[in-house]
Amino acid sequence: MGLPVTIRELLDNSGISWQLLDADTAPEALRGGAVRTVVLQDGFGRLQALIGADCLLDIAALNRFTGRDFNALPDDELASLCAASDLRTLPSLPAAFEMPVVVERRLLGKDDLLLETGRDAVLLRVSGPQFRRLIESTGAASADFGVAISEFASYSPDPADDEADFSSAVAKFTTRRIQKRLEDTLDFPPMPETARRVIQIGADPASGVTELAQVVEVDPALAAQLISWASSPYYAAPGKISSVRDAIHRVLGFDLVMNLALGLSLGTTLRLPRDGRYGYRNYWLQAVHCAAMMENLCKALPQDRRPIAGHAYLAGLLHNFGFLLLAELFKPQLQTVCRYTESNPHLGHWQVERFLLGATREQMGAWLLRNWKVPEEICAAVRHQHRPDLAGEQEPLAMLLHVSSRILRHHGIGSAPCEHIPDAAFAQLGISREVALAASERVMRHSETLGDLARDLAA
Repeated sequence: MGLPVTIRELLDNSGISWQLLDADTAPEALRGGAVRTVVLQDGFGRLQALIGADCLLDIAALNRFTGRDFNALPDDELASLCAASDLRTLPSLPAAFEMPVVVERRLLGKDDLLLETGRDAVLLRVSGPQFRRLIESTGAASADFGVAISEFASYSPDPADDEADFSSAVAKFTTRRIQKRLEDTLDFPPMPETARRVIQIGADPASGVTELAQVVEVDPALAAQLISWASSPYYAAPGKISSVRDAIHRVLGFDLVMNLALGLSLGTTLRLPRDGRYGYRNYWLQAVHCAAMMENLCKALPQDRRPIAGHAYLAGLLHNFGFLLLAELFKPQLQTVCRYTESNPHLGHWQVERFLLGATREQMGAWLLRNWKVPEEICAAVRHQHRPDLAGEQEPLAMLLHVSSRILRHHGIGSAPCEHIPDAAFAQLGISREVALAASERVMRHSETLGDLARDLAA
C-alpha cells in the first residue's frame, strides 16, 4: 500500500498524523463519508473542490458562492493532471494540485475522515482536528455546496411505484408542454414489430431457428447487423457468413441471436444526436461492450450461479436503455443533468437524476421494457443494477451487471462510477477478482472490433 511520492511529500511537509488503510478493510462508518476531489474550471482557471462521498456537489450553489461559472474538467485533461504527478486517481488532499481549494463545510465538523491518496484502494485516515489543521495551513475556503444523498437518493424497490416517480418528476418542471410530453410517453413509443415477434418466439417452445431467421430476414437493417456481428473478428468464425441462418447455426446460436435481435431492435426506437459524450454512437459503444462483458463474465461463473447466457447478454445490451427515454422525456433538462453528472464523478448518475428529476434512467428504462413485456429478469436487472440487493430473485443477474459496468468504467467505458469494486461483490458472484479481470481483458482485447460494431449501429 504505497503512497505516490507527491502525496507523501505533501503529508511529510504538513506535520499531521495519518494512517494508511485498505479500502476493503476501512470502517464501514467512514467509507460512506470519504472525502472526494472534484476539479472544476471556467475561463479564469481551475478549482479543487473537496466534498464527502455521501454528498452531491450542487454546482449552482458553488457558482453562487464563488461568483463564477464552473464546469467539470474534461476527462482527458483530468487524466493528464493525474499523470503529471504519477497519480492513478484524484487525491482528496488540499494543495495536491497547484490550484485554489474550496471545502464543503460539513467536512470540517467530522471527527474522523478518509482521504483518497491517488492510488486505487488505498485510503488515508486522519482525525477531524488534523484535517482542519491541514485545511487551515493551505488557506482553503469553505462553503455550503453539498446536498446529503440521504435527502433524495432513495427510491421504492417496487417497480409499481415508478410511474408515480415520473409524475412527481414532471411536477418539478410545471410547464404544460412537459406535462403533455409525459402523458404522451406513458402510452408511447410502441414496441417495434420485430422485437414483438422475437419475444413471441422466445415464449413459444415450439419455435426454433427457422422462425427466428424468418423474423430477422424481413428487417434488412437488422439482418445486415447480425451478419456483420457474426463475421467480426470478435467471434473469429472460419469462412464467410452469408446469411442469417448461417450466423445462427455456425457462430452465434439461437439464444444469442434472439436476444441480440431484441436488443438491437429496441435500441433503435429512440434516437440521440449521433456524436459527443452523450450521443448515439457512445450509447452503442457502452451497450456492445457491456453485452460482451456480461457474456464473458457469465461464462466464468460457477454453473450453479450462472444466469441464462442470453439474459446476461441482453441485460448488458439494454443496461443504459433508460438514457434514451430520459433524453426524450426531459430534453430541456438534459444539459443540466449532464453538467451535474460531470461535476459529481464520485456519485452515480442515478443519484444526480434523483436529485434533479426525482426519477432515474434505470427506473424509466425498466418501466418501458416491462410495459413491452420484455422478460422480467432483464427489467429487474436494468432497474436494480446499482442496487442489486433490491432485485430479489434477480439479484445474481443484477449483481453481474453491477460488476460488469464498473469494470468497464475502469477501462474508460460507460457511465458507472469509477469506484473500487469490493472483494465481496466478486465473492457473491462466486469468482475471484483475478478471474473477473481476466475475463474483462479478453473483452478489451477486442475493444476496437466492438467499437466498429457500435459505429455501424449508430450510423
